[in-house]
Amino acid sequence: MSLLNKKTVNSIIFIIYAAVFALTFHYYNRGGFEGVEARIIDANFKRRGAVATDKKILILGFTDACMDSLGKWPWKREIHAEVIKKLCSAGVRAVAIDVLFQDKSAVPGDDDALIKVLSENKNIVLSAVISPKTVYQDGNIINTRHVIMPFSELAEQAGGIGFISVNYDALNPDGILRSVSLSDIDENKKTVNSFSAEIARISGMSKVAAAAGTRYYVNYHGPAKTYEYLTFSKVFSGGLPLSYFKDKIVLIGPLATALGDLHHTPFGTMPGTEVQANILNCITSGAFLKRASPPAVMFTCALFLFACALSLTLRGLLVSSAVCLFSVIFLLVSNPLMFSGFNFIFDIVPALTSLLLSFFISALFYSYTKLMISNALLNKKVRELNALYSISKNISELINLDKILKDVLNEAITTLGAERGSLMLIDEDEQKLEVKVVAGVEGPLEHKILIPIGQGIAGQVFSEGVPIVSNSTDSDQRFKTFSEYGENEVKRAGVKNLLCVPLLISEKKTIGVINIVNKTDKSTFSPDDVKLMETISHHAATLIENSKLYKLATVDGMTGLYVHRYFQVRFKEEFSRAQRYNKNISALMTDIDHFKKFNDTYGHQCGDMVLSHVARIVRETIRNIDIAARYGGEEFAVALPETDAEGAYKLAERIRKNVEESFCVTPKGDLKVTLSIGVASFLNSKAPTQLALIACADSALYKAKESGRNRVMVFTGEAQPITHDDD
Repeated sequence: MSLLNKKTVNSIIFIIYAAVFALTFHYYNRGGFEGVEARIIDANFKRRGAVATDKKILILGFTDACMDSLGKWPWKREIHAEVIKKLCSAGVRAVAIDVLFQDKSAVPGDDDALIKVLSENKNIVLSAVISPKTVYQDGNIINTRHVIMPFSELAEQAGGIGFISVNYDALNPDGILRSVSLSDIDENKKTVNSFSAEIARISGMSKVAAAAGTRYYVNYHGPAKTYEYLTFSKVFSGGLPLSYFKDKIVLIGPLATALGDLHHTPFGTMPGTEVQANILNCITSGAFLKRASPPAVMFTCALFLFACALSLTLRGLLVSSAVCLFSVIFLLVSNPLMFSGFNFIFDIVPALTSLLLSFFISALFYSYTKLMISNALLNKKVRELNALYSISKNISELINLDKILKDVLNEAITTLGAERGSLMLIDEDEQKLEVKVVAGVEGPLEHKILIPIGQGIAGQVFSEGVPIVSNSTDSDQRFKTFSEYGENEVKRAGVKNLLCVPLLISEKKTIGVINIVNKTDKSTFSPDDVKLMETISHHAATLIENSKLYKLATVDGMTGLYVHRYFQVRFKEEFSRAQRYNKNISALMTDIDHFKKFNDTYGHQCGDMVLSHVARIVRETIRNIDIAARYGGEEFAVALPETDAEGAYKLAERIRKNVEESFCVTPKGDLKVTLSIGVASFLNSKAPTQLALIACADSALYKAKESGRNRVMVFTGEAQPITHDDD
């Protein structure tokens, strides 16, 4: 244990943080967090919503209306030529055709008009496709890029050609298009621009230098149809004014679902032509998303980890928890803010993962070592705790709660050498602290004293679960409103020093407090006094809790009624009292009608819910002095002290009616049940024992069931002697 000094513990904590950082760095570099980060990017897009687009970029689409107007796809090339010619005559800045004309038209002369339009206008961009190609050369496998171009006569006349294909394997492995390349190197070592990059070059509006091999993150402006869709056939037929296209960049391509040019984006599916419009808008505005480099991400991660580790070693677990929580909140809040406000992607998963993992590991280690060190220090106090042994031994043998409380308080006052004290327990109904026992004070308390939780010294100790000691009450600000026994019994002047400790069952459960006032030798309360009182209070709390557990042992958990054995004990006591003083006492036996059939139909879960439902009605209907129990299965028994047959019948009828008129809410719906009840009275039946009276009530119950159920029957015969007693 001597090796576990503070310096060693701090060193191990920093090693834990460093190890977690190294593992996170390794996993991050291998792309282990990429899937989660991609989902965060998608969520940020949806959180931000649609933003304004460049109105100079127009989409002229092949829609379903075009199919109806121009016929089945593909159309004649002369149709494309006519539309392009009209657009060029309108003074467009550039025209881009998102269709690959790889082969010549099957119709002779159909390509001539399109070739002529291209030769007369050098602001027209055609599409190409670039795809991976693997070749075997000189015994080596070489991966290169193959470009599929428009047929030669068309390509020679085009103002520009750019590839429309997307490298999903390298850039978007999950199939959602988030990033693109703006240029690539083909198999002939030539640079080929992307479709959007070539449009920007032709139009003279590019603000981004397209570098081969560079990954660009598309800053989508919104979901599909964020850009205005214009119909291709309307331009062909003259249905749109050509002046609308002046000085615009027009992207021509398929929008109809039947043409199949759809891509998955963070906003959902989107036509490829609109994807190109988004990319083009990013190029012309210079507004691609920027992503923090891995070194920057890991450096930030290291700063957060260092702050948490340093706070843990210097200030302890509470401050470190606050620093860790602040760091996590900061990352979660700043990530969407940077995305929306600055078009910036910062990977937060590495930092979040390493923060939480390292904090929990180090916190467990820190707590464990603190506990070990504390135990080592407590071993030095064995001689002082010998006196406590006799206290705890005497306390553990007590069974009377009032006596337990008095002995605990008296032993605490005697052991600490104090003048007086008090013990308070939580009042479950009022949710306030109630003074249960006082010692060293003349006379009993004149009234019930309740102290709100969180108020005063005792209320604060209860709510926080931490002892409070004050050895200078005159200067202690907490004693300005101090009241030892309540507002009407203030004795502040006589309090020189005070020790208040919580009665703790566990770290999360406090059941009361103990106040110890004034050391008799005029000294002050020491840290050892605090530890001693914490030990005493722990034993006291355990005994009080055991008393509560005893109560739990006498009550059926499902129904909240007494268990059979406890009922027999109580009923025997009440029956003997009735015999001794010639008083009346009655018994009810109830049975849920057709309960077995109900269980078979709706299942035992619904059956249990019905039992609980009926038991609740019984509890709410009977008096405080009555004793209700789960007698067995679906049978309930109720003992009614000082109640004759007529009164018992009226109560039984109320119970039966309340059950009949109520619904039991179950997973199978709102269900109804009925109750048969047998009633027997001591003076009427002349039952010699409580068991005989129960047998009479059971006999009446049997008649109620034979008579059609859902009714109350009163025993009218004479009880038979029963010698068997199962209590």
